[in-house]
Amino acid sequence: MIKMKKAFSLIEVIFVLVILGIVASISSQIIVQVYENYITQKALYNTTTKTEIAINQIVNRLTYAIDGTTVTKNPLTPPYTAASRGNNWIRLSDIDVNDPNHQQFTTIEWIGYDNDSFSAMVTPLWSGLAKYDTAGGATRESFETPGSNLNSVATIMNNLSHGKVDLSNTNPAAVIFSQQDNEYIIGSEYDPTCMGLIETTNTSCIFPVKVGTLIAGNDTNLTFTRAADANNANLLPKIITERYKLAWSAYALVPEDKDGDNLYDLNLYYNYQPWNNETYKDGEKSLLINNVSVFKFTENGGVIQLKLCASENIGKDYNISSCKEKAIIR
Repeated sequence: MIKMKKAFSLIEVIFVLVILGIVASISSQIIVQVYENYITQKALYNTTTKTEIAINQIVNRLTYAIDGTTVTKNPLTPPYTAASRGNNWIRLSDIDVNDPNHQQFTTIEWIGYDNDSFSAMVTPLWSGLAKYDTAGGATRESFETPGSNLNSVATIMNNLSHGKVDLSNTNPAAVIFSQQDNEYIIGSEYDPTCMGLIETTNTSCIFPVKVGTLIAGNDTNLTFTRAADANNANLLPKIITERYKLAWSAYALVPEDKDGDNLYDLNLYYNYQPWNNETYKDGEKSLLINNVSVFKFTENGGVIQLKLCASENIGKDYNISSCKEKAIIR
């Protein structure tokens, strides 16, 4: 007797194929969605991390900006040319956020005091105290800074600046006297217009200094490198103050659009000396973050507020953006 084998009917086969198609469709959609979520989350993580790192680096530098030196400039007219430096700027504290022209001022520049050697040891290597006496003469060509170790400061500055500043006569650092309630140059307030940040010809209120040699082995004396004669006597400080800041570099945050897509590379320029008539184009450049879409800032009551946004493309015209805001209280 022949035994009949039971088989699937055509309807059953079609039914199974339909079910398999539905399962495959759902599975592919889930896989695509999981992959899209992965790409999105990865891009968001990357932009968030990069933005956080960049804005923290900015905060770390701006924390040591010397009061009265922070300015913002309009990148539409290159701020590094002598012809445009005189008018193309505004104090950071004078920015009116309600002014539509505020958007044009996107470059920040300042002189930072030398925190690297100041905090290199438990006892600061330069004290920030100025003591004038007869050793400097009637023209006040030098001053003592008690408790300082200026030879060590010179070594640190030399290493950081790659030989551009070493507290010598040819490569001086700069002293900025830091009593804000005084007029430091007779008839002129102490502001960026006399610190080399605006006009290359006016550095009358920032003073190049070297380690003095009035006493053998003495590394607590700072001597001004500008001569005191009838022609440039105005370069010497007209008011004796007890406090000063020592600087070896100015800094600039400059957003630069390389390909015209309205996304910017935010670069930090450093290692340039305005007291030697240098602009930020004479310094070194370090990329902080690319694909920047927003870089805004203002200052109110001495507190600098920053907003930084960056984006990352995830395909076609789709971008993921992340923003960070910080306040700098000095």
